[in-house]
Amino acid sequence: MELLDFEAVYKPMKFERLLSAGNLHDIESIYRYIDEGVAPSKAYWVDKRVLVTGLDGMVGSTIADQLISLGAHVSGTVKRHAVHHRPNIQHNLDSGSLKAYEADLCDYGRTQDIIRQVEPHAIFHQAAESFVPSSLEQPGSVVNNNCVSTVNVLEAATKYDKSLEGIQLACSSEEYGFVKSLDELPISEDRELRPTSTYAVTKVFTEYIGKSYWYMYRTPTLMTRCFNQEGPRRGPQFFTARIARQVSDCISGKADKIVMGNPNAVRDFTHVHDSAAAQILAIEKGVRGDVYNVCSGIGMTTGYYAKLALMVYGLDVPVYIDKSLLRSYERGDNLFDGFIGSNKKFIDQTGWHPKKTVVDIIRDGVASQWI
Repeated sequence: MELLDFEAVYKPMKFERLLSAGNLHDIESIYRYIDEGVAPSKAYWVDKRVLVTGLDGMVGSTIADQLISLGAHVSGTVKRHAVHHRPNIQHNLDSGSLKAYEADLCDYGRTQDIIRQVEPHAIFHQAAESFVPSSLEQPGSVVNNNCVSTVNVLEAATKYDKSLEGIQLACSSEEYGFVKSLDELPISEDRELRPTSTYAVTKVFTEYIGKSYWYMYRTPTLMTRCFNQEGPRRGPQFFTARIARQVSDCISGKADKIVMGNPNAVRDFTHVHDSAAAQILAIEKGVRGDVYNVCSGIGMTTGYYAKLALMVYGLDVPVYIDKSLLRSYERGDNLFDGFIGSNKKFIDQTGWHPKKTVVDIIRDGVASQWI
């Protein structure tokens, strides 16, 4: 492992324009979130049948939690595991408030059977391989998984679901890809898509196949380009979870440093509780066939996130950069990657606002390491 000194690599001054324009967090803006905003409607969801694919993932399980609290009848798909305990959804399975179907959504017959059984009013298609490095290492597998599963869900729903009112297709800020200039930030929905990973390309496909089913069959699709959704159920391979684990280890005395990848990446972090509510509202209030950014509208460098996590817990330990954690397109002199999104279109359409802060993300992530 080749470790580099944090201060030698981190270049915050390159983002000064974003900071002065209010597009990048400083220590004061972190706490300036709106406490008021439209929440999903119980009147809309009570007794609705809902299918969530990728049910036991961070986002799918959080959407299920919220829908159950709204009175919906929730089912979902999960991949077959050797171990049947599923920590993100086990509480709902044990209470009988959730039904899980084991399925490979690349199997059209199985996908069709589930949709015919559930006949959902709404589908949240969250199932995907979403870890970008995996898509660079195994591109064929990720293309097959993400694209074929989406086509199968759309095809089966179009043919066999006569109750369908909306399908939310989980897309991604990764579709925007290469940022030519910081002047392009924050990014609105009409900006050119320049995907830089296989995962991003599969999400461009997801979006366009979703639109095509709306144009051809009036299948009630809508697409949400979610930026960085973070929370206590985040997979251990993702940046915020890696930081949370290391902070926890420093608190307990198991570690004496933080090791991270590119500190000059810019991320637009939204707590998963807020992004899940947004995606539910998208079904309630979104225009079919349209696409929406779901994001906080304010960015943060990954280097500042790591430093903030240490500050929150009063830790004084060094931060190092591991070159092996840099993505292929981050290894040049520029060392820039990332996005800040504009959420204006979605707010205007739905009235949603994010309520939880980046500090909430940090605290919830670290607390999850102690469970």
